[in-house]
Amino acid sequence: MRKLAIVVEYLGAGYSGWQSQEHKNTVCDVLTAALEKIVCHKVTLFASGRTDMGVNAMRQYANFLTDSGISPSKLCLGVNTKLPPAIAVKECYEVPLDFDARKSAVSKTYLYKIYISPTPSPLRYHTHAQLYFPLDVEKMRRAASYIVGEHDFTAFMATGGQAKTTVRTVYSLDILSFGDEIHFEVTGNGFLYNMVRIIVGTLVKVGQGKIPPEQVGEMIEKKERALGGKTMPPQGLYLKSVRYPEKYGKI
Repeated sequence: MRKLAIVVEYLGAGYSGWQSQEHKNTVCDVLTAALEKIVCHKVTLFASGRTDMGVNAMRQYANFLTDSGISPSKLCLGVNTKLPPAIAVKECYEVPLDFDARKSAVSKTYLYKIYISPTPSPLRYHTHAQLYFPLDVEKMRRAASYIVGEHDFTAFMATGGQAKTTVRTVYSLDILSFGDEIHFEVTGNGFLYNMVRIIVGTLVKVGQGKIPPEQVGEMIEKKERALGGKTMPPQGLYLKSVRYPEKYGKI
């Protein structure tokens, strides 16, 4: 028995998220069906984490066991012939049996993309969130400094989250401006339910001048969701990358 790890890129529009759900069109189910056609046996996929309906991924990791002798390169090429255009396996590696796409992860990086325009951009409909008025980037950066570090992020978890602990460490939170776009890139050791989308929504509220940057620190300290901004829509969010210990090599 071998364990293979795959790196998956997908556009989340039209899918009910990653996680397999009965009577739902999910990325996991579509990918599993394609893999089973290649390895000729049942497959159970374990991913680095779930992404919600409409959320995209640049590098989602997943692993599965197989008794097939197919090489990683041939599997990668073969499975893409069975997948729809919105999903692709970019890389495949044979990994040690103790590798776990979720449990072995050291950190994850998410990217959120916004464009600012009074008119919609059809080409960015499924890949960005739209805002109509400029944001104060420097104020948002000041607010972001309160988020970096180890905190209890109860105020940044949406209703329905079932985490055993709400303490997480955010290693970095960068805000970059490109023409009419603003990108938020956040790296941490883990994230609560809708945490990144709430972080961005709160920073946007700061950038709009509706709350001061210091209120973000107060929001964390008081654990009050109401002090922050709205949960941003899913299409602007990407799972950008996942980092694993060096012992697992180039994955």
